[in-house]
Amino acid sequence: MSFKLTHPLPEHCLVAVSGGVDSLSALHWLSRTQGRVVKAVHVNHGSGAFANSAQDQTESACAALSIPLDVHHVDNPAPKEGESLENHWREERYRKLDEAFHLSGELPIVLAHTLDDCLEEYIMCTMVRGFSGTIPYKHGACIRPFRMWKRMDIEAYARAHNLSWVEDPANGDHSKFKRAKIRRLVVPRIRNLNPGVYSIVERIIQEQDVRDGNRGL
Repeated sequence: MSFKLTHPLPEHCLVAVSGGVDSLSALHWLSRTQGRVVKAVHVNHGSGAFANSAQDQTESACAALSIPLDVHHVDNPAPKEGESLENHWREERYRKLDEAFHLSGELPIVLAHTLDDCLEEYIMCTMVRGFSGTIPYKHGACIRPFRMWKRMDIEAYARAHNLSWVEDPANGDHSKFKRAKIRRLVVPRIRNLNPGVYSIVERIIQEQDVRDGNRGL
């Protein structure tokens, strides 16, 4: 199976691996078809049993692929007063990825954000934040070349290659997490109303990349 990319892949890179299906599939695909992966990076959020399970899954996958792995633990597992847990984890994760970038000699870090992630972000931007946008190609040391991957194709790839992964319980907890609410309650209705919504988001991705000066393939 081949995947459509938005940008050429770097000659050498790190890959951020959460233990979920998206990042594990990206790691597998890059290592088996591209040979560009120098090391994997995992951030343990310190959130208990699931965080440890995600780390175990990542360690097993990297061992099977003979890819070195660096594990970083967040310094402050609990958010500050008034800060959402979702935002806190995100900020801590990027802080640790930035550390990994500098420790590696400044190799780019590949993130496995998908077209479905971009659809969710587009809804967040337009319906919640009040502007048109989606997930950008670059975020500091990180790049996202796989934003044209659909999650159902990634899951098919993972099953075809007998990959195992963990499911983050936060993805299904729409009582606490706004993005989970959009993923579980809003996106299915939009896809039902307009099956062509993915094409709209693809165009938004391309237009945003041009505006940001990150012209792709």
